[in-house]
Parts: sequence; structure tokens; C-alpha cells
Amino acid sequence: MHFVMIFLDGFGLGREQNNPIIAAHTPNLDELLEGHNFWGQDRQIKTEHVFFRPLDASLDVPGIPQSATGQTTLWTGVNGAKALGFHLNAYPNEKLASIINEKSIFKQLVDRGKRVTFANAFTDQYDQMISSGKRRHTASTLSALAGGVRLRKAPELLAGMGIYHDLTNVILREMEPELDIPLFSPYQAGQNLGHITLEHDFTLYEFFQTDVRGHKQDWEKSISLMEQIDEFIGGLMSVVRHEDVTWLLTSDHGNFEDFSVKGHTQNPVPALGWTNRQVEWPQWERLEDVTPGIIGMILA
Repeated sequence: MHFVMIFLDGFGLGREQNNPIIAAHTPNLDELLEGHNFWGQDRQIKTEHVFFRPLDASLDVPGIPQSATGQTTLWTGVNGAKALGFHLNAYPNEKLASIINEKSIFKQLVDRGKRVTFANAFTDQYDQMISSGKRRHTASTLSALAGGVRLRKAPELLAGMGIYHDLTNVILREMEPELDIPLFSPYQAGQNLGHITLEHDFTLYEFFQTDVRGHKQDWEKSISLMEQIDEFIGGLMSVVRHEDVTWLLTSDHGNFEDFSVKGHTQNPVPALGWTNRQVEWPQWERLEDVTPGIIGMILA
């Protein structure tokens, strides 16, 4: 089995009101979910190919869920907020980094002889900022590095074997025009992810523009972003629909789905899975369940 995890930062399951996900045109997701159903805190769907249910992102710790603890939990199976006693925003601290280094899903799979990769592409400028201390690795990057993954760079991006964090390279072209990186359509980015997936047992792609848009609360741009995500899923499906592939789309906490709240929400997050084979979906209920569930599926 080739397993790919699509991570949308700050993407919860909200109500119909104040929700750009509802307002967006999403034909690819609608086809998978048999209707415009990518919302709702109690909705559960299970068909021959699709699994969909909410995941509790609260981590059993009072307060608003945050990225560092949620993502650590998601990619290790260890409750990061309980380990700290609080929710931590943005970047993992020393204690969370230690948990990631020991329990990263990449490391756990590599230790079992599996081929793993991080589909996101980085630049030399990113490396320089890390080396100078101007930037820190996020939980996703720490997780990949813990498994010995080499980060993809501009040559892979140019060859269609890497994806920038905004799908289309618009942000990268503005930041580093000297790289002369072409624009990708979201559909093409999804196809690229599909091709990367077919070469590995486990692939992660991280998209954090959903959390950025949720914080900025620009309604029209958020609708457009949701439609790009849907097109991206369409591109992925065009490559993997008839392959031995299973994918999961999920998040670390809510934000993007509720414009009545400025900032993160306490909404559940999605576990949206698709497969082209007979699988026993795990009993995913909480963020802590995700890594053990994926590893169990890959090793089955």
C-alpha cells in the first residue's frame, strides 16, 4: 500500500453559517462525499472507498487547541498537550521536539523498513534562515528529519517531484524570483503528489494556507483557497484512482471553517480517507489515534 497524508493546518468541521467551505464550489470532494458534506461536527460517512468522521482535537486539556501540540500529537501518537500540561502554539519546544525525535511517524515507519518522504519543497534560503536562527522547524519538518528524510529542494520542484506549501508557487515566485519557478495549477500540484506517492510507502504533504486565511478572515480569498484544495484533490485522484493507494486528509485544530470566531476554534477536525483497496479503517476518534492507525494500515 502507498499511503499519503494531506495535512490542512487550521481546518475544522464547522456549521453552515460563516463557513467558506460551504460557500465554495467543490465538485471533487462532493463526489467523494456524495454531496456537499464537508462540514458538520457529527457527520459520519462510510462507503466502499470513502471514510469520513470528525476527530476530537481538544487533547483533553483545557483551552484552545494550538499547532505545536496538535501537530506533535498528530505525527507521533503522543498527546503533546498532556505532556506539557497546556496547548502550545506555532513551533515545538524542547520537550515536544524530543517526543518527535523519538516517536515521529517517519521514524517509526523507517525502523520497520518502509520508504517515507515529505512532499513539500524547501529552498536554500530556508536552510540559511534555519542555520542563522531566524527561523525554526515546524513539527512536520522535525518529524520528517527524525526519520532521516532529505528535504526536497528547487530541482525537485522544477521536475514536478516536490510541492511548495501554497500548491501553485505564487508565494515562492514573489519571495525568490531568481529561482524562476513556474506556476502550477492546483490540479497539477495534486498530480505531482500522486506521482510522489507511488514511489513511497508513506508520504506527507503539509498545507498551512488554510490557517493563514482563517486568521486573516478574507471571505472571498478563503472561498478561492477552498476551491484550489478541491482542484488539488482532483489532480491527486486522476493519478491514484486505479492504484494501490490510500490517503487521509486531516488537520490539527479548527480555524478556517468558522469566520464568527477570530482565531482557532474548538471544533473537531476531519478524518477524510479514500482507498482503492479493501481496508479496515482504524477507529479514529482523536488526534492521538492517527499515527498508530496509519502505521497499522501500512503494516497490515
